[in-house]
Amino acid sequence: MNLLLRSIPEVEASSCYSGKHLKRQLIPGRDPSPPPARPFRSLNHREWSAWLQLVGTFTLLPAALDSQLQREAGMSHFEFEVLVALSRQPERSLQLKDLAVVANGSLSRLSHVISRLESRGWVRRKRGTRGRATHAELTDEGYRKLMAAGPIHLREVRRLVFDVLTAEEVKALKQVTGRINAGLLGEIDLGTLARRIRKRSIRQS
Repeated sequence: MNLLLRSIPEVEASSCYSGKHLKRQLIPGRDPSPPPARPFRSLNHREWSAWLQLVGTFTLLPAALDSQLQREAGMSHFEFEVLVALSRQPERSLQLKDLAVVANGSLSRLSHVISRLESRGWVRRKRGTRGRATHAELTDEGYRKLMAAGPIHLREVRRLVFDVLTAEEVKALKQVTGRINAGLLGEIDLGTLARRIRKRSIRQS
């Protein structure tokens, strides 16, 4: 963890985001680009330290969860998320391009993962009622596998995250991540995606 967080020295990293650094990058003889809509604000020392800690969590936690699921459940963390996403849909089925968004992966990556899950009997591909779009459907065997993997995954989540936090820290974590996520949801209009998924599910029923 310390090695990861020290890989970008704070002073050097902060200077990379400073106005002086940006001015040095301007090519002599050319007019600078138009100023951004919002004034540029660099990160102070405390903000930069917090950001590095957050990036470290983004990097280390998924890797740890993936390793544990591979070892104890025979699936990757991404495969687990795909199965979870399918289990939450009506008839446990979802169009692949929508599933890629819900599972936070590219369509090409998802296609390879679906092929692996299909070979294990956990997922099957099918056509929609109009025969146009390929869907992925969670099989009964896949659902049983997910139900077996769920407690394994949650046990590791508790060990790595919640067992090292106090009740007050958990409350603070929820508040902080909730505030960040609220802003992110405004950037990626998940409401439109959810409505599209709902409409397709209704048409299939």
